[in-house]
Amino acid sequence: MKLKTNYGMVVSGHKEATKSGIKILKKGGNAIDAAIAAASTLAVAIPNMNGLGGDSIALYYSSKKKKVYTINGSGRSPKKASVRYFKNLGLKEIPQKSSLSITVPGVIHAWETSLKKYGTKKLKDILEDAIKLAENGIKVDHYLYNFFKGNVYKDLIKKNKNLSNIYGLPKDIKFGKIIKQKKLAKTLRVLGKFGSKFFYKGDLCDKMVDDLKKQGAILSKKDFINHSTLIQRPISTDYFNKKIFSAPPNSQGLALIGLCKLFNNINKKINLNNYLDFKKKVFSIRDKYCLDPSVSDFFKKKQINFNDFKNITKDFKKNFGDTSTLVVVDKNGNAVSWVQSLFEEFGSGIVSPQTGVVFHNRMYLEKISKKGFNILKSQKRPFHTLCPAIILDNNKLDLSISTPGDHGQPQTIFQILNYIYNYGYKIQKAINLPRIRHNQGNQILAEKGFKKQFKFLKNKKIKIKIYNKPNRVFGGVTAIKVNPNMTLSKGVDKRRSCN
Repeated sequence: MKLKTNYGMVVSGHKEATKSGIKILKKGGNAIDAAIAAASTLAVAIPNMNGLGGDSIALYYSSKKKKVYTINGSGRSPKKASVRYFKNLGLKEIPQKSSLSITVPGVIHAWETSLKKYGTKKLKDILEDAIKLAENGIKVDHYLYNFFKGNVYKDLIKKNKNLSNIYGLPKDIKFGKIIKQKKLAKTLRVLGKFGSKFFYKGDLCDKMVDDLKKQGAILSKKDFINHSTLIQRPISTDYFNKKIFSAPPNSQGLALIGLCKLFNNINKKINLNNYLDFKKKVFSIRDKYCLDPSVSDFFKKKQINFNDFKNITKDFKKNFGDTSTLVVVDKNGNAVSWVQSLFEEFGSGIVSPQTGVVFHNRMYLEKISKKGFNILKSQKRPFHTLCPAIILDNNKLDLSISTPGDHGQPQTIFQILNYIYNYGYKIQKAINLPRIRHNQGNQILAEKGFKKQFKFLKNKKIKIKIYNKPNRVFGGVTAIKVNPNMTLSKGVDKRRSCN
């Protein structure tokens, strides 16, 4: 697949990351090379949303093989983690902002695995921009200013001085302030020189485990040593004569596939009443099947009937998602949809002062009750909200898309696909149009003007909360569309910082 572009295109959640990816494309790198360059720079540029202590899940499309692959960079729970362990501590749920919510971070291993399997460049060359940015410092922009001045950060640093030692106190934060991450730069240099083995088995691992144990974490060196990246077959469905691909369990990609399957070929505005019913159904399926691949019954079934399920989703924990995304298409039509995250803002809030790594709190979503699904298990990959997507037209690339937004990710992507393939809107128009989101119960969150795109039959049970201005609650889409004339169009979202 030859496109009319000299190098390709990169769209990400930060301009520095986009620059890194484009630089690699100009040096002859392919989509995977550029994606890892952008991903590593994102980990430095937006440190509260993603980082070396988090996870990633991605899709890669090979134009030569005409196949899509899933790169599952999620880590497992500690061996010591069990329902009994937390019950013995007198806990009813896993603490949200705590060292006890940390699983093995998988993103570093996923970067290296992707490069070795699908890329053309070495990790050392790919990490150059990320190292420089960490060493020279990131500039506090409008987004970072609001975050560091906000209550989430203020609450985190009350318990975690290691965090404020790196990023500063709120009173010292000013627009344009330069924040340097020296220890993180050093860690990235070690990774560039020696590879991920030093992160999971070597000196870096020893330092991190030592720092974590001092702060009450139950991760061991053996937990790090046993980590691996999964290369999986994606899941897919037809939607308006296109093929929609997303990641299988433990990703919630199944929810996106379910929405597309239930709404396929409905040539009219989406009825919000039906949307609420369908969304609840697919999320019920998600909750049952989107577990660690080794325990999920999804892989035993040949097909799932999405209409067979009742609306039983009631108990997922509310979160609006602090995730970073990027998409890449190279000149040969290879594509990546990459999502990486600390789960919440600065994740657990726990820092390894020796390495500068901030750890996620992905295990927070696991339950320690005996009810429902998603029950905590030792050495299992937790349920993941990360939901990358790639769309093909007759086995050729048509769209690469991703968004942050935790439980809203499949909802946001589905609505963009509906705008493009049902209505025929251009990619940027589709992203700009009003969106809706359902969390729990019968309340629908909606952006102003939503009635022009969504039908609503009056129902006293359904309540609609309207946002008069664009809001990050509805995601922050990054997308690249292949046009009929083989040129590329990018889509960026005003709701969050995307470039």
